[in-house]
Amino acid sequence: MSLVVQNPFLYRDHRWLVVDKPTGLSTHTPREGELGLAEWLELHHGLRVHICSRLDKGTSGVLVLALTPEASSLAEKIHRCNQARKTYDFISDRESGSGTTWTCSRNLDGKACSTTFTTLRKGNGFTLFRAVISHGRRHQIRRHAALSGVPILGDNEHGGSPFPRLCLHCSEVAWPEITQKLAAGLPQSFQWLLDGQNRTLLETAVAFERRLGWLQSVSDAFRLVHRGELSEIPCAIDLFGAWLCVSSLEETTDAESLRAELQPALDYLEKQFAVKGGIIRTHRADPHHRELFGDVCFWGEPSPPAYWVREHDLLYEVSLNDNQHVGLFLDQRDSRRRLWQTANGKRVANLFSFTCSFSAAAVLGGAETAFSIDAAAGCLDRGKRNFARNDLSEGGRGKFIREDVRKWLARQKRKKHDNSENFQPWDLIVCDPPVFASTGKGQAFVLEKAWPDLAKDIRAILAENGAALFANNHRSGNEDFYAGELKKHFSKVTRQHPPFDFPEFSGTSPHVRIYWCEV
Repeated sequence: MSLVVQNPFLYRDHRWLVVDKPTGLSTHTPREGELGLAEWLELHHGLRVHICSRLDKGTSGVLVLALTPEASSLAEKIHRCNQARKTYDFISDRESGSGTTWTCSRNLDGKACSTTFTTLRKGNGFTLFRAVISHGRRHQIRRHAALSGVPILGDNEHGGSPFPRLCLHCSEVAWPEITQKLAAGLPQSFQWLLDGQNRTLLETAVAFERRLGWLQSVSDAFRLVHRGELSEIPCAIDLFGAWLCVSSLEETTDAESLRAELQPALDYLEKQFAVKGGIIRTHRADPHHRELFGDVCFWGEPSPPAYWVREHDLLYEVSLNDNQHVGLFLDQRDSRRRLWQTANGKRVANLFSFTCSFSAAAVLGGAETAFSIDAAAGCLDRGKRNFARNDLSEGGRGKFIREDVRKWLARQKRKKHDNSENFQPWDLIVCDPPVFASTGKGQAFVLEKAWPDLAKDIRAILAENGAALFANNHRSGNEDFYAGELKKHFSKVTRQHPPFDFPEFSGTSPHVRIYWCEV
Protein backbone atom coordinates (compact mmCIF):
# COMPACT_ATOMS: atom_id res chain seq x y z
CA MET A 1 0.00 0.00 0.00
CA SER A 2 1.27 3.47 -0.85
CA LEU A 3 0.88 5.88 2.07
CA VAL A 4 0.93 9.59 1.37
CA VAL A 5 1.37 10.87 4.93
CA GLN A 6 4.46 12.97 5.58
CA ASN A 7 7.51 11.49 7.29
CA PRO A 8 7.65 12.68 10.92
CA PHE A 9 11.44 12.24 10.98
CA LEU A 10 12.58 15.61 9.67
CA TYR A 11 16.36 15.22 10.05
CA ARG A 12 18.92 12.79 11.47
CA ASP A 13 22.69 12.57 11.70
CA HIS A 14 25.05 10.97 14.22
CA ARG A 15 24.28 13.61 16.88
CA TRP A 16 20.81 15.01 16.24
CA LEU A 17 17.31 13.74 15.59
CA VAL A 18 14.66 16.28 14.58
CA VAL A 19 11.02 15.20 14.49
CA ASP A 20 7.52 16.54 13.93
CA LYS A 21 5.87 15.95 17.31
CA PRO A 22 2.13 15.20 17.31
CA THR A 23 -0.25 17.05 19.58
CA GLY A 24 -1.37 15.11 22.66
CA LEU A 25 1.94 13.29 23.19
CA SER A 26 4.37 14.38 25.89
CA THR A 27 8.01 14.91 24.97
CA HIS A 28 9.02 12.77 27.94
CA THR A 29 6.61 10.82 30.12
CA PRO A 30 5.85 12.21 33.58
CA ARG A 31 4.55 8.86 34.88
CA GLU A 32 5.63 5.22 34.85
CA GLY A 33 3.51 3.16 32.49
CA GLU A 34 2.87 6.06 30.10
CA LEU A 35 4.90 6.60 26.95
CA GLY A 36 6.11 10.01 25.93
CA LEU A 37 7.75 10.51 22.57
CA ALA A 38 11.19 9.67 23.98
CA GLU A 39 9.96 6.37 25.47
CA TRP A 40 8.00 5.54 22.31
CA LEU A 41 11.11 5.99 20.18
CA GLU A 42 13.04 3.62 22.44
CA LEU A 43 10.26 1.01 22.56
CA HIS A 44 9.46 0.94 18.86
CA HIS A 45 12.68 2.12 17.17
CA GLY A 46 15.39 1.29 19.70
CA LEU A 47 16.45 4.94 19.83
CA ARG A 48 17.64 6.35 23.14
CA VAL A 49 17.34 10.11 22.87
CA HIS A 50 18.35 12.95 25.16
CA ILE A 51 15.88 15.78 25.66
CA CYS A 52 17.30 19.10 24.41
CA SER A 53 14.13 21.07 25.01
CA ARG A 54 10.50 20.15 25.45
CA LEU A 55 7.28 20.91 23.68
CA ASP A 56 4.19 20.86 25.89
CA LYS A 57 2.00 17.79 25.51
CA GLY A 58 -0.56 19.69 23.44
CA THR A 59 2.00 21.53 21.29
CA SER A 60 2.91 20.02 17.93
CA GLY A 61 5.77 20.64 15.55
CA VAL A 62 9.55 20.72 15.27
CA LEU A 63 11.42 19.12 18.17
CA VAL A 64 15.21 18.70 18.35
CA LEU A 65 16.54 15.67 20.23
CA ALA A 66 20.14 14.67 20.96
CA LEU A 67 21.42 11.16 20.19
CA THR A 68 24.57 11.30 22.33
CA PRO A 69 25.47 12.69 25.78
CA GLU A 70 27.96 15.01 24.07
CA ALA A 71 25.25 16.46 21.84
CA SER A 72 23.01 16.88 24.87
CA SER A 73 25.71 18.93 26.61
CA LEU A 74 26.15 21.02 23.46
CA ALA A 75 22.39 21.63 23.35
CA GLU A 76 22.50 23.02 26.89
CA LYS A 77 25.18 25.49 25.78
CA ILE A 78 23.13 26.47 22.70
CA HIS A 79 20.11 27.25 24.86
CA ARG A 80 22.16 29.01 27.52
CA CYS A 81 23.71 31.29 24.90
CA ASN A 82 20.33 31.83 23.22
CA GLN A 83 21.67 30.57 19.86
CA ALA A 84 18.55 28.64 18.77
CA ARG A 85 15.63 30.46 17.16
CA LYS A 86 12.16 28.92 17.41
CA THR A 87 9.12 30.10 15.49
CA TYR A 88 5.61 29.14 16.58
CA ASP A 89 2.19 29.58 15.00
CA PHE A 90 -1.00 29.62 17.04
CA ILE A 91 -4.72 30.31 16.75
CA SER A 92 -6.81 32.52 19.02
CA ASP A 93 -10.46 33.51 18.89
CA ARG A 94 -9.55 36.94 20.31
CA GLU A 95 -8.10 39.93 18.47
CA SER A 96 -4.97 41.74 19.54
CA GLY A 97 -5.25 45.26 20.87
CA SER A 98 -1.54 45.77 20.37
CA GLY A 99 -1.43 46.15 16.59
CA THR A 100 -0.13 43.68 14.03
CA THR A 101 3.30 43.25 15.68
CA TRP A 102 4.26 43.62 19.34
CA THR A 103 6.61 42.21 21.96
CA CYS A 104 5.71 40.96 25.42
CA SER A 105 8.68 41.13 27.81
CA ARG A 106 6.98 40.28 31.10
CA ASN A 107 9.22 38.21 33.37
CA LEU A 108 7.99 34.68 33.99
CA ASP A 109 8.78 32.84 37.22
CA GLY A 110 11.11 35.71 38.11
CA LYS A 111 13.20 35.26 34.97
CA ALA A 112 13.65 37.55 31.98
CA CYS A 113 12.18 36.51 28.62
CA SER A 114 10.43 38.04 25.64
CA THR A 115 8.07 36.94 22.88
CA THR A 116 7.51 38.82 19.64
CA PHE A 117 4.05 38.38 18.12
CA THR A 118 2.89 38.99 14.56
CA THR A 119 -0.64 38.75 13.13
CA LEU A 120 -0.61 36.53 10.02
CA ARG A 121 -4.20 35.93 8.96
CA LYS A 122 -7.82 36.29 10.05
CA GLY A 123 -10.87 34.27 9.13
CA ASN A 124 -14.13 32.87 10.49
CA GLY A 125 -13.70 34.70 13.81
CA PHE A 126 -10.21 33.30 14.39
CA THR A 127 -6.74 34.80 14.01
CA LEU A 128 -3.48 33.08 13.15
CA PHE A 129 -0.50 34.55 15.01
CA ARG A 130 3.24 33.93 14.81
CA ALA A 131 5.44 33.99 17.90
CA VAL A 132 9.24 34.09 18.10
CA ILE A 133 10.83 33.60 21.51
CA SER A 134 14.09 34.38 23.18
CA HIS A 135 15.25 32.26 26.11
CA GLY A 136 12.30 29.96 26.69
CA ARG A 137 10.44 29.67 29.98
CA ARG A 138 7.73 27.24 30.99
CA HIS A 139 4.58 27.87 28.93
CA GLN A 140 6.18 31.12 27.75
CA ILE A 141 4.15 31.63 24.56
CA ARG A 142 0.94 30.49 26.21
CA ARG A 143 1.39 32.84 29.16
CA HIS A 144 2.60 35.82 27.09
CA ALA A 145 -0.26 35.30 24.63
CA ALA A 146 -2.76 35.35 27.49
CA LEU A 147 -1.13 38.46 28.97
CA SER A 148 -1.45 40.08 25.51
CA GLY A 149 -5.18 39.38 25.38
CA VAL A 150 -4.98 36.59 22.77
CA PRO A 151 -5.06 33.32 24.76
CA ILE A 152 -4.43 30.28 22.60
CA LEU A 153 -7.45 28.27 21.46
CA GLY A 154 -7.66 25.07 23.46
CA ASP A 155 -5.42 26.36 26.29
CA ASN A 156 -7.67 25.71 29.26
CA GLU A 157 -4.90 26.55 31.74
CA HIS A 158 -4.43 30.13 30.49
CA GLY A 159 -7.91 31.30 29.53
CA GLY A 160 -8.22 29.91 26.01
CA SER A 161 -11.60 28.86 24.62
CA PRO A 162 -12.33 25.11 24.48
CA PHE A 163 -11.12 23.14 21.44
CA PRO A 164 -10.09 19.47 20.96
CA ARG A 165 -6.40 20.38 20.79
CA LEU A 166 -4.03 23.11 21.94
CA CYS A 167 -3.68 25.25 18.81
CA LEU A 168 0.04 25.92 19.24
CA HIS A 169 2.56 24.61 16.69
CA CYS A 170 6.35 24.95 16.46
CA SER A 171 6.66 25.60 12.74
CA GLU A 172 10.41 26.17 12.43
CA VAL A 173 13.65 25.85 14.42
CA ALA A 174 16.98 27.39 13.44
CA TRP A 175 19.59 25.17 15.10
CA PRO A 176 23.23 26.31 14.82
CA GLU A 177 24.54 22.75 14.43
CA ILE A 178 22.24 21.96 11.47
CA THR A 179 22.29 23.85 8.18
CA GLN A 180 19.16 22.20 6.78
CA LYS A 181 15.88 24.06 7.24
CA LEU A 182 13.90 22.40 10.04
CA ALA A 183 10.22 23.08 9.43
CA ALA A 184 6.81 21.47 9.91
CA GLY A 185 3.85 22.77 7.90
CA LEU A 186 0.81 24.44 9.43
CA PRO A 187 -1.63 21.84 10.85
CA GLN A 188 -4.70 21.23 8.68
CA SER A 189 -7.02 22.01 11.60
CA PHE A 190 -5.54 25.54 11.83
CA GLN A 191 -6.24 26.18 8.16
CA TRP A 192 -9.76 24.77 8.39
CA LEU A 193 -10.58 26.86 11.47
CA LEU A 194 -9.78 29.98 9.48
CA ASP A 195 -11.74 28.67 6.48
CA GLY A 196 -14.86 27.80 8.51
CA GLN A 197 -14.82 24.04 7.89
CA ASN A 198 -17.49 21.88 9.60
CA ARG A 199 -16.83 20.45 13.07
CA THR A 200 -16.66 16.76 12.11
CA LEU A 201 -13.99 17.43 9.51
CA LEU A 202 -12.09 19.67 11.96
CA GLU A 203 -12.15 16.95 14.61
CA THR A 204 -10.98 14.35 12.08
CA ALA A 205 -8.03 16.59 11.22
CA VAL A 206 -7.20 16.94 14.94
CA ALA A 207 -7.35 13.14 15.29
CA PHE A 208 -4.86 12.88 12.44
CA GLU A 209 -2.63 15.49 14.13
CA ARG A 210 -2.52 13.28 17.24
CA ARG A 211 -0.90 10.57 15.11
CA LEU A 212 0.81 12.21 12.09
CA GLY A 213 3.14 9.76 10.35
CA TRP A 214 4.38 8.04 13.49
CA LEU A 215 2.34 4.87 13.55
CA GLN A 216 3.03 3.78 9.97
CA SER A 217 6.73 3.83 10.81
CA VAL A 218 6.01 0.56 12.65
CA SER A 219 2.70 -0.74 11.24
CA ASP A 220 0.04 -0.37 8.56
CA ALA A 221 -2.76 -1.14 11.03
CA PHE A 222 -3.76 1.44 13.63
CA ARG A 223 -6.67 3.53 14.92
CA LEU A 224 -7.31 6.75 13.00
CA VAL A 225 -10.23 8.02 15.08
CA HIS A 226 -10.92 6.83 18.61
CA ARG A 227 -14.26 6.92 20.40
CA GLY A 228 -14.77 10.45 21.71
CA GLU A 229 -12.62 12.18 19.09
CA LEU A 230 -15.73 13.00 17.02
CA SER A 231 -18.09 14.81 19.36
CA GLU A 232 -21.23 14.31 17.26
CA ILE A 233 -20.65 10.79 15.91
CA PRO A 234 -19.82 8.05 18.46
CA CYS A 235 -17.62 5.74 16.44
CA ALA A 236 -14.08 4.48 15.89
CA ILE A 237 -12.23 4.28 12.58
CA ASP A 238 -9.36 1.82 12.11
CA LEU A 239 -6.98 1.31 9.22
CA PHE A 240 -6.08 -2.25 8.28
CA GLY A 241 -3.71 -2.12 5.34
CA ALA A 242 -5.57 -0.41 2.50
CA TRP A 243 -9.04 -0.67 4.07
CA LEU A 244 -10.94 1.24 6.72
CA CYS A 245 -13.06 -0.41 9.39
CA VAL A 246 -15.65 1.84 11.05
CA SER A 247 -17.24 0.64 14.29
CA SER A 248 -20.28 2.19 15.94
CA LEU A 249 -22.18 1.25 19.11
CA GLU A 250 -25.25 3.24 18.05
CA GLU A 251 -27.64 0.38 17.24
CA THR A 252 -30.38 2.78 16.20
CA THR A 253 -28.29 4.20 13.32
CA ASP A 254 -28.05 2.00 10.24
CA ALA A 255 -24.67 1.57 8.57
CA GLU A 256 -25.54 3.45 5.36
CA SER A 257 -26.80 6.49 7.30
CA LEU A 258 -23.62 6.49 9.36
CA ARG A 259 -21.56 6.34 6.18
CA ALA A 260 -23.38 9.39 4.78
CA GLU A 261 -22.78 11.27 8.02
CA LEU A 262 -19.09 10.34 8.02
CA GLN A 263 -18.46 10.82 4.29
CA PRO A 264 -16.43 14.07 4.55
CA ALA A 265 -14.20 12.51 7.21
CA LEU A 266 -13.84 9.29 5.20
CA ASP A 267 -12.88 11.25 2.08
CA TYR A 268 -10.19 13.10 4.05
CA LEU A 269 -8.75 9.90 5.54
CA GLU A 270 -8.84 8.09 2.20
CA LYS A 271 -6.67 10.80 0.68
CA GLN A 272 -4.22 10.70 3.57
CA PHE A 273 -3.74 6.93 3.46
CA ALA A 274 -4.51 5.86 -0.14
CA VAL A 275 -7.46 3.77 1.07
CA LYS A 276 -9.14 1.37 -1.38
CA GLY A 277 -12.42 0.84 0.47
CA GLY A 278 -13.90 -0.15 3.78
CA ILE A 279 -16.62 -1.53 5.99
CA ILE A 280 -18.99 0.08 8.49
CA ARG A 281 -20.34 -2.12 11.27
CA THR A 282 -22.76 -1.18 14.03
CA HIS A 283 -21.78 -3.28 17.04
CA ARG A 284 -24.37 -4.64 19.41
CA ALA A 285 -24.19 -3.05 22.86
CA ASP A 286 -24.84 -6.52 24.30
CA PRO A 287 -23.64 -9.06 21.71
CA HIS A 288 -23.45 -12.03 24.06
CA HIS A 289 -26.97 -13.30 23.41
CA ARG A 290 -27.31 -11.92 19.87
CA GLU A 291 -25.18 -11.56 16.77
CA LEU A 292 -22.08 -9.38 17.08
CA PHE A 293 -23.07 -6.76 14.49
CA GLY A 294 -26.39 -5.02 14.01
CA ASP A 295 -25.90 -3.66 10.49
CA VAL A 296 -23.07 -3.68 7.95
CA CYS A 297 -22.25 -1.88 4.73
CA PHE A 298 -19.23 -1.88 2.41
CA TRP A 299 -17.82 0.67 -0.02
CA GLY A 300 -15.04 0.88 -2.56
CA GLU A 301 -12.90 -2.06 -3.63
CA PRO A 302 -13.77 -5.19 -1.61
CA SER A 303 -11.05 -6.39 0.72
CA PRO A 304 -9.81 -9.98 0.29
CA PRO A 305 -11.55 -12.54 2.52
CA ALA A 306 -8.32 -12.63 4.52
CA TYR A 307 -5.15 -10.59 4.09
CA TRP A 308 -2.02 -9.58 5.99
CA VAL A 309 -1.09 -6.42 7.87
CA ARG A 310 2.36 -5.53 9.21
CA GLU A 311 3.50 -4.67 12.71
CA HIS A 312 7.26 -4.31 12.99
CA ASP A 313 8.71 -7.52 11.52
CA LEU A 314 5.52 -9.54 11.87
CA LEU A 315 2.57 -10.11 9.56
CA TYR A 316 -0.88 -10.81 11.01
CA GLU A 317 -3.91 -12.19 9.23
CA VAL A 318 -7.00 -9.98 9.34
CA SER A 319 -10.46 -10.26 7.86
CA LEU A 320 -13.07 -7.52 7.38
CA ASN A 321 -16.48 -9.17 7.17
CA ASP A 322 -19.92 -9.11 8.71
CA ASN A 323 -19.63 -11.90 11.27
CA GLN A 324 -16.34 -11.91 13.20
CA HIS A 325 -13.66 -9.76 14.80
CA VAL A 326 -10.95 -8.48 12.47
CA GLY A 327 -8.37 -10.68 14.20
CA LEU A 328 -5.86 -8.21 15.68
CA PHE A 329 -6.28 -6.00 18.75
CA LEU A 330 -4.64 -2.69 17.85
CA ASP A 331 -4.76 -1.43 21.44
CA GLN A 332 -2.16 -4.05 22.45
CA ARG A 333 0.55 -2.91 20.00
CA ASP A 334 2.79 -1.46 22.73
CA SER A 335 2.23 -4.54 24.90
CA ARG A 336 3.27 -6.88 22.10
CA ARG A 337 6.43 -4.84 21.65
CA ARG A 338 7.21 -4.99 25.39
CA LEU A 339 6.74 -8.75 25.31
CA TRP A 340 9.04 -9.02 22.29
CA GLN A 341 11.70 -7.09 24.22
CA THR A 342 11.51 -9.27 27.34
CA ALA A 343 10.77 -12.76 25.98
CA ASN A 344 14.27 -13.90 25.04
CA GLY A 345 14.96 -17.31 26.58
CA LYS A 346 11.67 -17.27 28.52
CA ARG A 347 8.83 -19.75 28.84
CA VAL A 348 5.71 -17.84 27.83
CA ALA A 349 2.03 -18.70 28.25
CA ASN A 350 -0.55 -16.69 26.31
CA LEU A 351 -3.96 -17.21 27.93
CA PHE A 352 -7.17 -16.39 26.03
CA SER A 353 -4.74 -16.18 23.13
CA PHE A 354 -7.30 -15.35 20.40
CA THR A 355 -5.25 -15.37 17.17
CA CYS A 356 -1.92 -15.70 19.03
CA SER A 357 -0.37 -12.31 18.22
CA PHE A 358 1.33 -12.14 21.62
CA SER A 359 2.74 -15.61 21.07
CA ALA A 360 4.17 -14.68 17.68
CA ALA A 361 5.82 -11.58 19.17
CA ALA A 362 7.29 -13.66 22.00
CA VAL A 363 8.77 -16.29 19.69
CA LEU A 364 10.20 -13.65 17.37
CA GLY A 365 11.74 -12.10 20.49
CA GLY A 366 13.55 -15.35 21.26
CA ALA A 367 11.18 -17.09 23.67
CA GLU A 368 12.18 -20.65 24.51
CA THR A 369 8.55 -21.64 24.04
CA ALA A 370 5.19 -19.88 23.77
CA PHE A 371 1.98 -21.72 24.64
CA SER A 372 -1.26 -20.31 23.19
CA ILE A 373 -4.31 -21.43 25.16
CA ASP A 374 -7.82 -20.71 23.91
CA ALA A 375 -11.13 -22.58 23.78
CA ALA A 376 -11.89 -21.49 20.20
CA ALA A 377 -10.41 -23.78 17.55
CA GLY A 378 -10.91 -21.19 14.79
CA CYS A 379 -8.83 -18.62 16.66
CA LEU A 380 -6.00 -21.09 17.19
CA ASP A 381 -6.12 -22.02 13.50
CA ARG A 382 -5.62 -18.36 12.59
CA GLY A 383 -2.79 -18.26 15.10
CA LYS A 384 -1.12 -21.21 13.40
CA ARG A 385 -1.39 -19.39 10.07
CA ASN A 386 0.22 -16.32 11.68
CA PHE A 387 3.10 -18.51 12.82
CA ALA A 388 3.49 -20.15 9.42
CA ARG A 389 3.38 -16.86 7.51
CA ASN A 390 6.19 -15.48 9.68
CA ASP A 391 8.34 -18.63 9.49
CA LEU A 392 7.90 -19.24 13.22
CA SER A 393 6.57 -22.79 13.00
CA GLU A 394 9.94 -24.48 12.63
CA GLY A 395 11.46 -25.80 15.85
CA GLY A 396 8.14 -26.27 17.62
CA ARG A 397 8.53 -23.28 19.94
CA GLY A 398 4.88 -22.37 19.37
CA LYS A 399 2.37 -24.66 21.13
CA PHE A 400 -1.38 -24.41 20.55
CA ILE A 401 -3.71 -25.75 23.25
CA ARG A 402 -7.48 -25.84 22.77
CA GLU A 403 -8.78 -25.75 26.32
CA ASP A 404 -10.67 -23.62 28.80
CA VAL A 405 -8.00 -21.39 30.37
CA ARG A 406 -9.29 -22.05 33.88
CA LYS A 407 -8.92 -25.80 33.38
CA TRP A 408 -5.41 -25.34 31.99
CA LEU A 409 -4.44 -23.27 35.03
CA ALA A 410 -5.90 -25.87 37.39
CA ARG A 411 -3.89 -28.57 35.61
CA GLN A 412 -0.70 -26.54 35.92
CA LYS A 413 -1.31 -26.03 39.65
CA ARG A 414 -1.85 -29.78 40.13
CA LYS A 415 1.42 -30.51 38.32
CA LYS A 416 3.24 -28.12 40.62
CA HIS A 417 1.57 -29.57 43.71
CA ASP A 418 2.12 -33.22 42.76
CA ASN A 419 5.71 -32.87 41.52
CA SER A 420 7.10 -29.51 42.57
CA GLU A 421 10.73 -30.48 42.01
CA ASN A 422 10.17 -31.19 38.32
CA PHE A 423 7.59 -28.50 37.67
CA GLN A 424 8.81 -25.85 35.23
CA PRO A 425 7.41 -22.48 36.26
CA TRP A 426 6.46 -19.90 33.66
CA ASP A 427 8.57 -16.79 33.14
CA LEU A 428 5.97 -14.66 31.35
CA ILE A 429 2.21 -15.04 31.24
CA VAL A 430 -0.23 -12.93 29.21
CA CYS A 431 -3.85 -12.85 30.38
CA ASP A 432 -6.23 -10.82 28.20
CA PRO A 433 -9.66 -12.38 28.81
CA PRO A 434 -13.03 -11.41 27.33
CA VAL A 435 -15.57 -9.61 29.48
CA PHE A 436 -18.11 -12.36 28.83
CA ALA A 437 -18.08 -15.62 26.90
CA SER A 438 -20.36 -18.62 26.57
CA THR A 439 -18.58 -21.83 27.49
CA GLY A 440 -21.35 -24.24 26.46
CA LYS A 441 -23.87 -26.33 28.40
CA GLY A 442 -25.46 -23.19 29.80
CA GLN A 443 -22.19 -22.08 31.40
CA ALA A 444 -20.54 -18.69 30.96
CA PHE A 445 -17.26 -16.94 31.63
CA VAL A 446 -17.84 -13.65 33.48
CA LEU A 447 -14.72 -11.53 33.88
CA GLU A 448 -15.48 -9.94 37.25
CA LYS A 449 -16.15 -13.34 38.81
CA ALA A 450 -13.11 -14.97 37.23
CA TRP A 451 -10.54 -12.17 37.76
CA PRO A 452 -9.57 -12.91 41.41
CA ASP A 453 -8.87 -16.58 40.66
CA LEU A 454 -7.00 -15.73 37.47
CA ALA A 455 -4.71 -13.41 39.41
CA LYS A 456 -4.11 -15.97 42.17
CA ASP A 457 -3.61 -18.97 39.88
CA ILE A 458 -1.28 -17.19 37.45
CA ARG A 459 0.91 -16.01 40.32
CA ALA A 460 1.03 -19.57 41.64
CA ILE A 461 2.68 -20.97 38.49
CA LEU A 462 5.05 -18.07 37.76
CA ALA A 463 8.77 -18.23 38.43
CA GLU A 464 10.04 -16.19 41.36
CA ASN A 465 11.46 -13.62 38.94
CA GLY A 466 8.51 -13.92 36.58
CA ALA A 467 6.10 -11.32 35.26
CA ALA A 468 2.56 -11.23 33.94
CA LEU A 469 0.68 -8.92 31.61
CA PHE A 470 -3.00 -8.61 32.50
CA ALA A 471 -5.50 -6.73 30.34
CA ASN A 472 -9.23 -6.33 29.89
CA ASN A 473 -11.62 -3.98 28.10
CA HIS A 474 -14.39 -3.94 30.71
CA ARG A 475 -15.22 -0.25 30.20
CA SER A 476 -17.76 -0.09 33.01
CA GLY A 477 -15.61 -2.14 35.41
CA ASN A 478 -14.14 -0.86 38.65
CA GLU A 479 -10.48 0.16 38.41
CA ASP A 480 -9.85 -0.32 42.13
CA PHE A 481 -11.22 -3.86 41.96
CA TYR A 482 -9.13 -4.99 38.99
CA ALA A 483 -5.90 -3.40 40.19
CA GLY A 484 -6.56 -4.37 43.81
CA GLU A 485 -6.90 -8.08 43.06
CA LEU A 486 -3.55 -8.03 41.25
CA LYS A 487 -1.83 -6.18 44.11
CA LYS A 488 -2.81 -9.00 46.47
CA HIS A 489 -0.46 -11.34 44.61
CA PHE A 490 2.23 -9.22 42.91
CA SER A 491 4.84 -6.98 44.52
CA LYS A 492 4.65 -4.39 41.76
CA VAL A 493 1.65 -3.59 39.54
CA THR A 494 2.14 -0.90 36.90
CA ARG A 495 -0.83 0.46 35.01
CA GLN A 496 0.20 0.77 31.35
CA HIS A 497 -1.46 3.34 29.15
CA PRO A 498 -2.75 2.18 25.74
CA PRO A 499 -1.00 3.24 22.51
CA PHE A 500 -1.33 6.92 21.67
CA ASP A 501 -3.82 6.22 18.85
CA PHE A 502 -6.19 5.30 21.72
CA PRO A 503 -6.17 8.63 23.61
CA GLU A 504 -7.71 8.70 27.07
CA PHE A 505 -10.00 11.67 27.75
CA SER A 506 -10.89 12.93 31.21
CA GLY A 507 -14.37 11.98 32.32
CA THR A 508 -14.58 8.89 30.08
CA SER A 509 -14.20 5.22 30.94
CA PRO A 510 -10.87 3.64 29.98
CA HIS A 511 -10.95 1.83 26.66
CA VAL A 512 -8.62 -0.90 27.94
CA ARG A 513 -6.87 -1.65 31.21
CA ILE A 514 -3.32 -2.99 30.95
CA TYR A 515 -1.23 -4.02 33.96
CA TRP A 516 2.38 -5.16 34.00
CA CYS A 517 2.81 -7.28 37.14
CA GLU A 518 6.11 -8.36 38.65
CA VAL A 519 6.66 -11.07 41.24
